[in-house]
Amino acid sequence: MAKKRELAPRLEDYLETIYLLEKKNKVARVKDIAAARNVKMPTVSEVLRRLTEKGYITYQPYGFVMTTEKGKKYARELYSKHKVLFTFLKDILGLSPSKAEEEGCMIEHFLSIETVERLKELTEKLKEIGFRLE
Repeated sequence: MAKKRELAPRLEDYLETIYLLEKKNKVARVKDIAAARNVKMPTVSEVLRRLTEKGYITYQPYGFVMTTEKGKKYARELYSKHKVLFTFLKDILGLSPSKAEEEGCMIEHFLSIETVERLKELTEKLKEIGFRLE
C-alpha cells in the first residue's frame, strides 16, 4: 500500500522553500520565505505555525525559521522528487525550463518515491541513448 502524504501540497511547497533557503543562506527568514513564495508575510506566519505544530520546523516570531530533522528528511525527499521530475520533463519531454519547473512542482506532490525513482532510471537510460521528444 502506498505511503499516505503527511502534508498538504501547500505545506510541502513551503517546507521545500524553507529547506532551499537554508541550503542557500544557512537560515530562512519570514520575509525571504514570503518573497520566494510571492505572498504576504502574515500568510507565511500562518503556514509556519502549522509546520511548527506538526514538528517540521522550529520558529519563533521575528526569529529564524529552521527545519527539524524530521522536516529536513521530508524536504530532501520532496526536493529529490522535484529535481527528477524537472529533468524528465525538460530533458526527455522537451518542455521549456519554466514549464518543466511549473508542472514538475505540481506533479511532485502526488507521485510516490518508487514511481519517481523509476522515472529517474528511465530518464538516465533515455539520456544514454540520446532520446528526446521534440
